[in-house]
Amino acid sequence: MHFRTTLAAIALIAAPAMLHAHGSMKPQHGGLVQMTGETMIELVAGPKGVDVYLSEEDEPLVAAGFTAKLTQTVAGAKSEATLKPAGGNKLTATGFKAAKGAKLVVALVDKGGAKSFATFQAK
Repeated sequence: MHFRTTLAAIALIAAPAMLHAHGSMKPQHGGLVQMTGETMIELVAGPKGVDVYLSEEDEPLVAAGFTAKLTQTVAGAKSEATLKPAGGNKLTATGFKAAKGAKLVVALVDKGGAKSFATFQAK
């Protein structure tokens, strides 16, 4: 019984540290955030297009190290756009209009060929 109590106490103490092991999930640019593996992806839809910001453990990832695609699905119809590096940790699809309620999927491929996907619901 003492072992279980000790184990439970350790779990309670370690839980907050484990929750923040990958950095903050708070949007840094007012967008929607998803975690895929170690990478945090923030999607920001605006009047000029869609921007995606990449980070890992609160550190920006160089966007030029990725190729990326954005797929939007609305009422069964799909549209796609290439997300292009736009300096720092930003990828952009200039002119792409995110439809309200659309499913948006960001597909990333790093230089090593590893693929990651994040799905968002447009507001």
